Amino acid sequence: MGKASRDKRDIYYRKAKEEGWRARSAFKLLQIDEEFNIFEGVKRIVDLCAAPGSWSQVLSRKLYLPGKLSPGSSDKNDLPLIVAIDLQPMAPIEGVIQVQGDITNARTAEVVIRHFDGCKADLVVCDGAPDVTGLHDMDEFVQSQLILANGSYLVMQI
Repeated sequence: MGKASRDKRDIYYRKAKEEGWRARSAFKLLQIDEEFNIFEGVKRIVDLCAAPGSWSQVLSRKLYLPGKLSPGSSDKNDLPLIVAIDLQPMAPIEGVIQVQGDITNARTAEVVIRHFDGCKADLVVCDGAPDVTGLHDMDEFVQSQLILANGSYLVMQI
């Protein structure tokens, strides 16, 4: 009898489960930071298309929790503020404000800006992709809409 599909998962899937990450994609963000040091000096972060939350987990573990645990971090305003947005609900992550909404909707962007008290984000991350229908023209259109929505967040935050 052949192996079950769960036995064929790659090393990053197994490593993510062992280390408590919600998805193997956590290693992508960790590698990006290792290579480009994108977390340095970051205090306000937006995670677009956040579910299931592995990138928000990385942000929490790398930015929020060290700030919370450092001696002299008694002021809550000194802690990084992480806002995660997705259409789907996510299980809670310490230090992450979750917004269930559509990133292509301007009202969702307004909610994020309110969380930042009108300040701009230091970092916007996104690991989202639309569901694939198999209809090339439709898939291409939906992907372009997602790219445009991500771009609008960057423009609002710059």
